[in-house]
Amino acid sequence: MDEQQASVKSGNSSDRVDLDSVLTRALLCLDGMEGDYAEERTEIESIQQRLLAGKFRLAVLGQFKRGKSTFLNALLGEELLPTDILPATAIPTYINAAEDITIQVVFNSATEPVNFVPSSGQTVGDFLTEFVTEKGNPENYRNVAQVDIGHSADILKQGIVLIDTPGIGSTHKHNTDVAYQVLPQCDAAIFLVSVDPPITAIELDYLKEIKQYLPRTFFLLNKIDYLDDKEKDASLTFLANQLAPLCDGAPLVLPISARLGLTARLAGDFKGWQTSGMEQVERNLIDFFAREKQQILQASLQRRTSDQLNNINMQQQLSLKALMLPEEELKQRITQFRQSLPDVEREKQAASDVLSGDLKRVVARLNQEVEAVRSQAKQKIISQLDQLIQSVADTEELERLVREMLAQELPIFFSPAMRKVAEVIQVEATELLALHQQRSQRIVEQVRRIAAELFDIPYHAPSVSRSYTKFEISGWSHDLFISDMDPLGQKLSRKFLTQKYRRKRTVKRLREEGLKLLNQNVEQINWALRRGLDENFCQFGVELSEQLGRTITATRKAMEVALQKSESSAHETASREIKLKQAQAEIQKLRGELGE
Repeated sequence: MDEQQASVKSGNSSDRVDLDSVLTRALLCLDGMEGDYAEERTEIESIQQRLLAGKFRLAVLGQFKRGKSTFLNALLGEELLPTDILPATAIPTYINAAEDITIQVVFNSATEPVNFVPSSGQTVGDFLTEFVTEKGNPENYRNVAQVDIGHSADILKQGIVLIDTPGIGSTHKHNTDVAYQVLPQCDAAIFLVSVDPPITAIELDYLKEIKQYLPRTFFLLNKIDYLDDKEKDASLTFLANQLAPLCDGAPLVLPISARLGLTARLAGDFKGWQTSGMEQVERNLIDFFAREKQQILQASLQRRTSDQLNNINMQQQLSLKALMLPEEELKQRITQFRQSLPDVEREKQAASDVLSGDLKRVVARLNQEVEAVRSQAKQKIISQLDQLIQSVADTEELERLVREMLAQELPIFFSPAMRKVAEVIQVEATELLALHQQRSQRIVEQVRRIAAELFDIPYHAPSVSRSYTKFEISGWSHDLFISDMDPLGQKLSRKFLTQKYRRKRTVKRLREEGLKLLNQNVEQINWALRRGLDENFCQFGVELSEQLGRTITATRKAMEVALQKSESSAHETASREIKLKQAQAEIQKLRGELGE
């Protein structure tokens, strides 16, 4: 496994880039530069924080039901993560070193994190099942962002964070979306396949995506206990051949049985641990962490640093080229750039129109789902109310039974109804917003390409794409509307009204109040989801405008400042040219240190 990829040169420690120094010098360089580099500064500061923390994030990736959670349980030596015959993991789970088991559930909304309390009588498995699995949290209706676990396993004490990811390729498309979103946060990966069936086209496509994010990927073939020796050799050969085009040669694939490994680990059976293949995996990982962890982490962060330095360098080249041009020619280039902006604005407007149209379509779908819930509620709950009216003669008893029926039936009906509608809308909105995010990024890059072509300077497309942003639902109250129905009370009305009139009045009121309660609960769903849609789609529109505006402003400012300087004294122009060349030389030097 430690020889499977040659994507990073080993080298001596003296040959390695001092990335912290590069980042610090880049920030110092930005301090003395004119222009707007706020976005690049923020990203560089974020990279430096990751580097100083020294945490190495190793994700376990693969198609659903390949045994990822069982594999991690075997490594940890404890049945910690939920496993099931159905797709289990729906939420990314981060496992860090700690003295004792700690669990914190972090939400996308403003909801306070939830912590596992060992004395609550709930097991760790039950607690996790409630938040990270499709069974306990279908389509992530609880709006969980991630789960952080602290564990005392030795393998974590080397600064390693293990990440359990949702499987790709299941019928739950949001799981695949989350698996892609996790990639930019990872430094390396273990890719798990199994013998039932061999590697699929979905997995091969996923591996192509992984290559742009991760400098190192390890491959394991799980569930070998289902095969005899001949079948195992054939499966390993087939898998290596399939992976070869993606790995610059056939990679090393280790055969394992995570299930048998977990059983052996729990029983303290070292021989069984060896036979399962898990001992070899653990040994290889420990060796990799000792020899290459920091190097791979640095390679991962260097790629992100290179993107930012390329952006800064392009802006500097643009400023310098503009400053060096004769005044008339510079004015012509500025005019050409301005003339190109209406095309960009039309692209932006088209994207905005698509976004608005997508919002209308999702809202229309929401209305359909809500009306379907309303119709089902009437059919189920109002029909039960009518049955009580037909079968109970005494108005006071009728009042009591209807109140009890509504208190029981409203939560039973509306809790899953809320969840189902939220699942449908969340999946549809997430897919549309992911497409819009890609479209927005293309428009912003179009401005950079136009400037690069006008001034004949190199254009570097980002090597690491931004991860998809997922649509999240604003929280609603799960306290269903349930009323006491009659503020006067049957005992009081019995004293003043005839039995016939009292029953007629009661029946009418019960039906009206029952329908009112039903509609209130339906509108609770509608209002919460509609608010979430409006907020998320509006946010995307604003983000595109702001990012595009910053890019255009920074580009145009570089040209116009150069024009102002060219119209001023030659001494001022020369002075600015010297400063700009010095800053560019420093950024070029930093890029050179990163191998650019």
